[in-house]
Parts: sequence; C-alpha cells; structure tokens
Amino acid sequence: MAKKRKPISFDTTLRNPERIPQFISILSKYEGKVLDDETTLRLEAEIIQKKIFKPSKDTLGTYVKEYHDKFNFWPEDKSKAAEEKVKRYYAEWKKSKLGEMDIEKIIYLLKNTITRHNEKGWNGGWESRVHTQFNFLNELGLVRVIKGRKVELSKNGKMMIKCYKDGYIVKDNYNDAYERSAFLNAFAKYQINNPYRKNTIDVNFFPLVLNVIEYLDKKYNRPGIYIQDIPFISTWGNNDYKALAELIYEFRRKFGYNTSNELVYEYAMNLLDESTPNNILAPASREFLLKKHKDYKFSKIIFETPDEVIRKLRLTRLISLRGAGRFIDINRKEYSKIKYIIENYSQSKEFEDEDEFFAYMGKIDESLMFEIDEVETEEEKDIKERTIENWAHEKDWEFLKEEMKNVSKRNSPTNDETLKYIKATARLEFLTSIVLKKALPRLKVMPNYVTDDQGIPFNTAAGENGQNTGADIDVYEDNIHAIVEPTLSSARAFQVEHELPTIRAHLMTTYEKEKEEDKIKEWFAIFLAPKVQKDVGNQVAVIKQLNNAEIFPWETEDFIGFSKDITSIKDYKQIRSYAEKQVIGNGR
Repeated sequence: MAKKRKPISFDTTLRNPERIPQFISILSKYEGKVLDDETTLRLEAEIIQKKIFKPSKDTLGTYVKEYHDKFNFWPEDKSKAAEEKVKRYYAEWKKSKLGEMDIEKIIYLLKNTITRHNEKGWNGGWESRVHTQFNFLNELGLVRVIKGRKVELSKNGKMMIKCYKDGYIVKDNYNDAYERSAFLNAFAKYQINNPYRKNTIDVNFFPLVLNVIEYLDKKYNRPGIYIQDIPFISTWGNNDYKALAELIYEFRRKFGYNTSNELVYEYAMNLLDESTPNNILAPASREFLLKKHKDYKFSKIIFETPDEVIRKLRLTRLISLRGAGRFIDINRKEYSKIKYIIENYSQSKEFEDEDEFFAYMGKIDESLMFEIDEVETEEEKDIKERTIENWAHEKDWEFLKEEMKNVSKRNSPTNDETLKYIKATARLEFLTSIVLKKALPRLKVMPNYVTDDQGIPFNTAAGENGQNTGADIDVYEDNIHAIVEPTLSSARAFQVEHELPTIRAHLMTTYEKEKEEDKIKEWFAIFLAPKVQKDVGNQVAVIKQLNNAEIFPWETEDFIGFSKDITSIKDYKQIRSYAEKQVIGNGR
C-alpha cells in the first residue's frame, strides 16, 4: 500500500489509555506462542473473561447465522439450539465475576458471533479485534502482536506490567514509577513514520510538542500550548518546531483565544494540502475543504485527536495542565527529562523492518526512568496542599456532589476541563481530599497521589514503601491521624478480601511508626466506596475485635452529604446502617 499524507491520529480503540498495561498483562501469558487462529481467539476470550474489554450484547450476545459484508462468516455451531445457547452464555458472562466464567464458553461465543472488524492479514471479526487492540502497542514498541508470529513483549513492555497480574494492579506492590517510566520511554521515541503506519509525514510527536512549548515559552513567554492549538500540531508534517511554533503564535496574535473551532479547522486543514506552502498562515481553499472534509473529519481533528493527545501524553508525567485545563505545558518538576528528550529524540530514525523497530523502541533508556522510592519535597507537598485548598474554596458543594457521583458511576463523564484528564481512581482521591478540606478548612489533608507542578494528580498513591505507609490520604487534626482509603470498586470480594485487609495493614503500620510520638494519640481509617457491601460490616467488626483497629465505611453519596455539617474529623467515626455487623437474635 502506498503511503499518503494523513494527520497524526492516535489509536482510540483503547479509549482509556490507562488500560494499556491491563491488555499487556493478559498478553504476557501468551509470550512465545504463535498467534494462530486458536491462540488469537483464546487471547481475546481471556481479555473478555477478565472484563478488561466488555463487548455489547449486539456483538458478543447475538448469534449470527451468516455474514457476507466486509468478510465472510459462518458460525461454528449451526444447530437449532445455538441462538439460545449464545444468549444464555452471554447472560452468564454478564453476571460473572472477573475471571470466573469458563473460558471455553467465551470461545464458543467468539466462534458464533461477530464484530465487524476486518484487518489485513487477520480473519474478519474477533481476530481482527485483537489487531485493533494491540496495533498501537506495536507502534509504541511495548509488544509485538503479528498474526502467524510468536507473541513478544519488549523489556519496556515488561517493565510496564511489573505491578500487574492477570490484567489488574497488585495494589500492595503497586508503584506508579514503573508504569510511567515505560510510557515515557515509549512516547519519547515514538515517531509517526514507523513500520506499522502508512504515512508520508516525518514527525517525532512528543519531542515536537515539547520543542514547541519550549520555543513559545522562551521567545514569547507563553504558558504552553492552548488545547485548541493541538490541531495545528496533529496536521503538521515534519519536526521543524520553530516554524510550527511561529505559525501557532501568529494565529493567536491575529485571532486571539476566543476564536471558533471552525476557523481553527480551516487553517489546520491547509497544513494537509500539499499543493500549498505549509509554513505560511492561511486557510485551506474551498476546493480542498470540500474534497477532503470527509477524509479529515472536523470532529476528529478538533475534538478527538486533541483529547487523545492530552490523555496519552499525561501518562508520561511530563505534561502539566494550566489555565483551568485550557493549556498543556511542560511539568517543571521533570525538566531534566524534558531537556534530555529534546536533545536525544527530536530527529526521526529509519528502520529496515519491524524487528529493528522493536529492538529500538523496546529498549529501556535509564535516563527516562522515574525513581522508584522518590521522596516528595516540601515544596511539592505545599503545591499539592494549595491546590486542594484552592479547589475547596472555589468549588461549591453541588459541584463536588455531582463530580463524586460522576466518578463513582464510572460511565458518567465529567465536563470539567481538568478533571476529565485525571484517571478515575486518582480523581476520586483528589475529590475526596477537596471534600475533606472544604468540610474542615483547618484540617491538614495530605493525599499521596503523584502530581504535576500544578498539584493536579497524574495517578493514585503508590503502595507501601520506606517513605510512606501506603495510605491513599493522610489526615491530621490535633492529636488525631486518620487515613482515608477511597475505592471505585463495589465488588464484595474486592472490598472484603483486599481493601479491608490492606487498610488494616496501613493503619497498623501507621500506628507502629507513630506510637512513640507524643503528638499523635488516636488513629482510625475511613473506607469510602460507591456502595458498601454487607459483609464489610462483619469484617470491620472482626478487625476491631482482633486488632483494636477502627475502620469506618462510608458510601460516597452519604459521605459528601454528611460532610457539609461536620465540625471534626471524629464526626466520621460512625457505623452507618449499611455497614452494621450482622447478628443472630439479640447478638449475644
């Protein structure tokens, strides 16, 4: 296939890029196996079994007698009972817990249903779905997933999943540094003209973004890149960052910051027209817009790609959000890494084939590693606290209630320009910290999530290490130390078998570290979840009896409603009706 000029487009199959390690974690079990038809379907079945990917009833739950549109398909089971069997198995999968359903039943579903993906070199349907899930990860050099070849994970891909097992984080051992180091290694090297893309442009995307930001800052004292300017970057065709930065500056000088998306689209489209000079600020011709508007869709260039750019580059820890989420800028905390990337990865490389590309991309550059046991400076802690205090002051209770509801429901997106770029689990910790500070302004609230230089979270708190107890949020009031542990999971097994034992361990570790100090005399924990399961009350009672460790479960909606009128952190020391222990008779 001949290469042709296209705008930069990040794969959107994995809409939430934080899911990338989950997919690689499942794939790692197949390393060394040849991706034939059987292995490919089994891999997809396991991804579905672990509910990392959740197909709809229209695809996984609907029996297809035959299909001949994009490809030819006939089901394996042609019996009269097949249609009902597909419905029954799909319903069973929907109700099943993670990894619980017999994988052979899921494979049966895959062989008797379809998804309308059809990728070259792969069978149409679910096999092609595997290609769409992993091809961008091929481009990042994390894995090599090619039909008919052995599955491979690069050193960088293996580092990314160091704290994952069976597709999910092992929370007790989790350290954000491994995952973020892997993302940084991948995006620092990532270039659009790679063996997996058919494109004529020659762009090292992340270095180009960093160079443009640096140039605009040094020459014009501009606070990063306006999000509405990202379409100019995604339609740019080379690594000439100076010309691109000047074009962006000239556009804003001429039109200001309140211009329409339609105008941005017209000027960005001109950068794709190879018959016009691309380094001169000008709108695309009417003819080009009419001819190419279906190929280069308005929504893709103006909304989808900028959103994907921010979500993916935030994974590196090198991009900060400024101006209420309207600008992306370099994270000054990591300036040494930014300078290193600019100096070493701003020019493209040529590759003979996928093997050479994989070797280059998959190698770990130690200069791009984050410290595993990095100690947070006092200045960083101050910025984090000021950010929480500012949000608590600026946001009203209705806003916080709505955002807590959005993040707890998972499928309710936020409209806030900053919150939407914070991973859901970290967003819950961020919002919980803000609620506590708003309720009790004199409270010292110290969340342990990792932030940019604006105090906005990148990811959740790390697990226990030499520097901290592993608690999500530490709260201090007079001689009280409370730890707050929010979770998005409402699953009984997760809450009872994982969260509560972990909270107990954090609480006991905190007590052991502080019991000889005069300042702290009281310790307890607050457990926060969208819905608290009944068995949580029983487990909390057992922990209290065995360890004298107090844990108080709260449901998020109840928590934020109750927080409006409290006067002390001790007010949360209540066992709510949904968290009471279960007893027989009078309980004696």
